Amino acid sequence: MKTSFFATVFLAAFLVSGCQGDAAENEPAETNQETTDEPTETEMNSETEANRVEEEQEASEKLDEENAQTDEQAVKEKAETILTALKEQDGEELASHVHNEKGLLFSPYVYVETDAITLKQDQLRTLFEAEETYTWGYQHGSGKPIELTAREYIEKYGYDAAYESADEVVMNPTEPRGNTKRNVKEIFPDAEVVEYYVKGTEENGNMDWKALNLVFEKNEAGEWELVALVHDQWTI
Repeated sequence: MKTSFFATVFLAAFLVSGCQGDAAENEPAETNQETTDEPTETEMNSETEANRVEEEQEASEKLDEENAQTDEQAVKEKAETILTALKEQDGEELASHVHNEKGLLFSPYVYVETDAITLKQDQLRTLFEAEETYTWGYQHGSGKPIELTAREYIEKYGYDAAYESADEVVMNPTEPRGNTKRNVKEIFPDAEVVEYYVKGTEENGNMDWKALNLVFEKNEAGEWELVALVHDQWTI
């Protein structure tokens, strides 16, 4: 009777031990690998490079903007000096601001003809004293030749309004004010243009407005110099 009791206890202990062993075998093996959300070294290097490129691009854009502002200021200051030279008919002063290689082109209208009169610095120094007559272009509407001395031309198609107190001063205008096509940037694609606009009067139906475009390009030294005087007005 005692033997049977001990045998029963031993068998039960054996069965319990076996079940625990099977459960342990069925459990997944532990691993030393740990899951992490931290970026790898390659990802960190890639992100650093992207940040560097973005910073360089932002720095380049800022420098371009600063250079553009500097150029605009330099051009505007020179334009004011040239306006004074035209008003006072000072050929020496005008010539000193003209591009030494390209000279100065004169266009009576905002559509610049390819054969427009161009004068060199030496010619400009005595511009207002010269008695030579040029054909500067042709009048819109009548088609008659514009045959004038330089002084007469400037008085009619150059400084022909109070541009020093213009109603508007516009940098690099693109839209024509009248019905004549504006092609200044096509002729001078790298230019900076300052337009002085004087509005018309009510008694003339605002049709007697005038505008003068001073066109600048950089010379070999990187300085902005005048390359064209482009006049604009109402045309038929």
